[in-house]
Amino acid sequence: MKNKIFFLLSVFSSYATAAQFPDEAVVPAGKYYVGTVFGHHDYAAHANITLNAFRIMRTEVTFRLYSDVYEWALKHGYAFGVGCNGAAYEDCLPAGTDNGAHPVTSIEWSDAVVFANALSEKAGLKPVYVNKKGVPARNSSFYEFIKDARADGYRLPTTEEWQVAARGGKAGLENISYGFRFAGSDNAKTVAWFPDFNEPHFGTARVKSLRPNALGLYDMSGNVSEWVDAFNTFSGVKMYYFCGGSFLLHTGSLAGCDTHSAGYALPDTGFRLVRKF
Repeated sequence: MKNKIFFLLSVFSSYATAAQFPDEAVVPAGKYYVGTVFGHHDYAAHANITLNAFRIMRTEVTFRLYSDVYEWALKHGYAFGVGCNGAAYEDCLPAGTDNGAHPVTSIEWSDAVVFANALSEKAGLKPVYVNKKGVPARNSSFYEFIKDARADGYRLPTTEEWQVAARGGKAGLENISYGFRFAGSDNAKTVAWFPDFNEPHFGTARVKSLRPNALGLYDMSGNVSEWVDAFNTFSGVKMYYFCGGSFLLHTGSLAGCDTHSAGYALPDTGFRLVRKF
């Protein structure tokens, strides 16, 4: 076990010097349509939600970035899952594959939340997720979090924010791509990593492997599904949503989301983060 921990920390250290904070796009404030209707329609005239402006990561959080923050977080009182450098079928890819450029996978919903706090603190921002005493959440084994509305740090997007960003926001409305079934195209093969199940190297792809949408966001469809900050309660258990489809779960549109409990890690699910603009 000690050798394994030493190996992981060595891998993290090798990434730390090269890793950078993620590039972001801005979704302007405004009224937008969110729902299951796609195709050529006047979405601006049928807006059903109002959003404040926010920044969103252009790619899913990579294992490289996750590793960099994880190493820093361990030294600052954080505890959350190690994660994987993407996946081959349901197994982790080696940590060094493609220099850690696959989306991080096999992380629980609560790991994503605590990672967001760690990234915020590392970047000098105020963490969003706190416990009942108002203390920033630093341990992903606890699943009850409260959002500090005054904080300027990173957080998971709401389902509405995620879908508007995936559709392309104002830019998508302007170039008439807002109604595409996938993030940037009606042709999944150009924007969504949905590999054939009999491919010899079936699994995740490096981020930015395919075309972005109108906002310059990659992999909002396909590659890995993305945790969002939304849940439903079934039989007393909170079930959190993940959206966008993945190499394992080929969805038919951006409206396709699924749920799982906060304490379950999936080999084809990762996340990207947002923050105030």
